[in-house]
Amino acid sequence: KTEACHFSRKRSDPPLDLGAAPYTGNTPLQPVPVLRHLGFYLDKKLTFRAHVRFYGSRAASTAQSMLMLGNSVKGLPPKQRRRLYQSCILPLMTYGCQ
Repeated sequence: KTEACHFSRKRSDPPLDLGAAPYTGNTPLQPVPVLRHLGFYLDKKLTFRAHVRFYGSRAASTAQSMLMLGNSVKGLPPKQRRRLYQSCILPLMTYGCQ
């Protein structure tokens, strides 16, 4: 799989001239707005908004599914819910934050 992304701080996209147009199969190579590399989502200005949006929504859906496990009638005790939070949600929210 081949993708191209031109990283720039300018508002408008600069012209992308590679000389001969690179082809991948039958379609020419087109720049993409968000590039995924090693699990990181990189946009053209390197703001990491797409990365935070993706992993934030993943953590939110995991937390929503954990709510079903901890109902008040017959569910997990608070200590086990905290352990699940620390082992399942925190790694998703902090992936790539160093």
